[in-house]
Amino acid sequence: MGAVAGEVLLAVRGKVLVTLTQRSNVETLTLAFFAVFFAYVGVLGARGFPGALQVLRFALLARVRGGDAAERAKHEALGPPRAEPPLAAVNVVLERADAPGRPFELRVEDAAGSMGRLHVDGARVQHRPHRRDGSNNLLAYFAHQVDDVAGRRQGRTVDVVEWGTLDDEGTHEFLALAEFGRNLGNALGKHGLWPRVVLTAEDCAELERRLSAICPALRDEGFLPHWEYQGEHKLPIVPEPLGLASLGRTERRADPLPSLTALTVVVAAATAILAAVIFFPPWVPGK
Repeated sequence: MGAVAGEVLLAVRGKVLVTLTQRSNVETLTLAFFAVFFAYVGVLGARGFPGALQVLRFALLARVRGGDAAERAKHEALGPPRAEPPLAAVNVVLERADAPGRPFELRVEDAAGSMGRLHVDGARVQHRPHRRDGSNNLLAYFAHQVDDVAGRRQGRTVDVVEWGTLDDEGTHEFLALAEFGRNLGNALGKHGLWPRVVLTAEDCAELERRLSAICPALRDEGFLPHWEYQGEHKLPIVPEPLGLASLGRTERRADPLPSLTALTVVVAAATAILAAVIFFPPWVPGK
């Protein structure tokens, strides 16, 4: 909505803004940049608008008919899986204490229905959904919960190191290396050759309980588009136009929530500044 409001301001009051800039090329190009920026954000947001309306509709339904009925209706509205299940690689080998070296699955379901299963095979974690598409956020949540439930107790840090939707080649390369390390350790009788975290039956039950608690959020996410991208942050030490040195940090996967929240804040601030300049114009020489 902020992007649409910004475009409307530029379209309706664009002449006023150009006049206030005294037709300077730099300031006029800045206005052109805002027009393109608002259009870009608007196109991105348009993809999620129908899904957001669905989420709002079921939120209202929950107030009228109760949360359980709304969740069941939401579950049916999602439909069957449509895309390749998301895949991730964690930095340790995950095993069950009662089935070492064998893959296992954890249920992701609540009273309203099943959202699929998490298939775990060593360092490989994959969400195999029963409704709509899988969730990379679920994989990140699972890794965090394993770290909380069992990783810290065993002196290991569990985290996702590769994402199949962002770098499938790198993910398969890491998984092959992890499998090689596990097999080599088993052959040599040295099970600590590759870092591992062993889950007890109680650990798995606790993980399934936590996975069940986030099923409503997974259903809401299913109505929205999946934006997966890497992030790079740069802070110039020497300002532009020189830009001789800068500090940088790269994220293999940018968290969508804080990224889109920051984008929303930027759009709202830009729209507010334009509106303030239009309704409270500064003093212009000759006026």
